[in-house]
Amino acid sequence: MSFFISALRRRAIAVTGLAALLSGCAVGIQSGGDFPSVSYTVARPYQDVYHRAQDQADQCLRGKNQFKVRTRLDAAGQSGMVSVYGPLGGAEVARTEFTAVDARHTQVVQTVWGRAPWDQNALQAMRESVLIDTSVCVAYK
Repeated sequence: MSFFISALRRRAIAVTGLAALLSGCAVGIQSGGDFPSVSYTVARPYQDVYHRAQDQADQCLRGKNQFKVRTRLDAAGQSGMVSVYGPLGGAEVARTEFTAVDARHTQVVQTVWGRAPWDQNALQAMRESVLIDTSVCVAYK
């Protein structure tokens, strides 16, 4: 009987630990959280920022471990978002938000989850991709 209780206790501890681990891994970017981010204005139309952020996410991530890239473009509001979701639990791990300042300038806010590989290196690669108009993937490879 004590063996049975001990086995149940070990299983309960294991399940509790696994749940804690998964909840920590599946959190991702949440509103109101303190996540690494960068905000800047770039001399590009908002549509160019949209295509650059989408292209960088597609080239660097899509097909790798089943990351999903979701986009939103609001022509009326001259704004949009490109988000990357992880394969485990679908947590948002990277986000690029943008809004036109005028016809030739766009305000960009990029945010990452903060856990490797979604850390300052990823944030730098995302920013460089928009600034130099080519996909930078080094943080992910």
